[in-house]
Amino acid sequence: MPKGAGRRRLPKNYERIYELVCEQPPGRHRTASEVYASARERHPGIGVSTVYRGLTRLRDLGLVAEIVVPGAGSAVYEKAAPEHAHFRCSACADVQDVAYRLPGQVMRRLSLANENRISGASLTFHGLCRTCAAEASYGVLSQGVR
Repeated sequence: MPKGAGRRRLPKNYERIYELVCEQPPGRHRTASEVYASARERHPGIGVSTVYRGLTRLRDLGLVAEIVVPGAGSAVYEKAAPEHAHFRCSACADVQDVAYRLPGQVMRRLSLANENRISGASLTFHGLCRTCAAEASYGVLSQGVR
């Protein structure tokens, strides 16, 4: 049983889904469809609704993070980790982790200024990833040379 799951034991299929998410290298993210495809390869009888329900349950238990990135076609999932931001490449749509956290002082100031109790933030940066930026630079440079 995953750590942090409490005293309740997860259904076997949910444990399998959790294992698949945990196998992802740090900073990598999968859509629910990608998790389903991997689950189906290993466990042909698993259904798509089981994967979606499993990801929701794992998210609610705090074991899996669901990241909704503006402009992305669907949410992506990763193993729950310390707070961090995300980056979405405008060209290839890759979603990457960014080691960044809003300072607590900023959160407190925003809470006071807006008379809200802010408990967390989701921060996403946009632009070109290293690979796409290099390809764009190469394309610009190669176009100028004739």
